[in-house]
Amino acid sequence: MYRILGLFTIVALLGLIPRSAEAQTVSSPYRHLEHRQSFTVFGGQFFTDRGELGLGPRSMQAGGLRYSLRLGGPFSVEATGLYLPSTRAVFDTVSVGGGFESIGSTNLDLAVLTASVRFDLTGPRTYHNLMPFLIVGGGATFDLSSSAPIESEIAPEARFGFGTRFAGQIGAGIEWHASKRVALRLDASDVFWKLRTPQAFVGEEMARSEWVQNLAISIGVVYNF
Repeated sequence: MYRILGLFTIVALLGLIPRSAEAQTVSSPYRHLEHRQSFTVFGGQFFTDRGELGLGPRSMQAGGLRYSLRLGGPFSVEATGLYLPSTRAVFDTVSVGGGFESIGSTNLDLAVLTASVRFDLTGPRTYHNLMPFLIVGGGATFDLSSSAPIESEIAPEARFGFGTRFAGQIGAGIEWHASKRVALRLDASDVFWKLRTPQAFVGEEMARSEWVQNLAISIGVVYNF
């Protein structure tokens, strides 16, 4: 009788061992990232501030490429190239009354090149496959469009030229890592630059230049390697 009772006790204890081990196993919502580099193709909407005179580029769809390199911990550096095919208004001075009027529009195609520092809020890991981040950086904006024939009708001092401008950037975003290699990325950034006022429009109420802020919202596909 005692042998049978002891045998049942041993079997019961052996049955509890694997259950105890299973109870101690807790799946973590965090997943460390093994890659250090990534390449992103993205597109979205660029909402521009055209300035007080309305000489800047109009809001338009934009697209670009991005390369990222993880430095260590939560920090990465990113190089981004953005292409913005847009248009702008052309203004001329009015001899009567000293005002100005719009006489048409022309192309204003811009390339924005920036280098940014990225800070991942979850560090070098995802939380439930999500990775929120902050970015700050700067670079330059280049005018790729040629001179417009319509501007030959106005005086040189009334012509607007975008030229090459410093571009600053501050923003935030989030990545959803669908697999070890592929992720989807959503960005929202404030991109700011300076618009130069043509000499003919400079006066007591109009400065020689003004800073404007532009909202860029994009979604992209990320390849990690």
